Amino acid sequence: MTKNSSSINESAKRYAKALVLSAENKDSLIKSFRNDFGKLLSAFNEVENFREFILSPLVKKQKKKEILIKILSKMNFSNEIISFFKIVANHGKLFLLEKIYKEFGKILDENDAITEVTVTTTEPLEKKFEDDIVKNIGEKLKKKIRLNKLIDPDLIGGIIIKIDSVMIDNSIKTKLLDYNFNERLG
Repeated sequence: MTKNSSSINESAKRYAKALVLSAENKDSLIKSFRNDFGKLLSAFNEVENFREFILSPLVKKQKKKEILIKILSKMNFSNEIISFFKIVANHGKLFLLEKIYKEFGKILDENDAITEVTVTTTEPLEKKFEDDIVKNIGEKLKKKIRLNKLIDPDLIGGIIIKIDSVMIDNSIKTKLLDYNFNERLG
């Protein structure tokens, strides 16, 4: 990771942490922040002109802030989240919107003892198997599990389970690649 991308990630983490701290452990305020921030991110991802406006280096910070405040007010955002985005805009960091939201979600998940598990298979999982995965991993980690399911026909068969940064790859594709590699070496 380059120094610049590391700095960007650290900035996003600091803003996310500040947003969580500003809620002072008030569940209703956290819920409001998550809801408002989610709506803003949806607009950012779905409305091309809005995304271009936020990311444009040609629009001055002050102008961005003024227009963003008007937009957030029209969207009926809480005063607290509007104040937060004023600060982000003042520092010229609106381009970090997606990263701040991602870090914000990570902090909330950590606080709620939720971990993300991604399961990749060749076909959709049966509901009972999904439930077993969530139950077993949840018990082992002593956390609530958010299950993401991916379908990848290139796996041929088997399963890949990713828990945070740990990956358990029990796919036929990987076993064939390992076998082929070992054959060439041996």
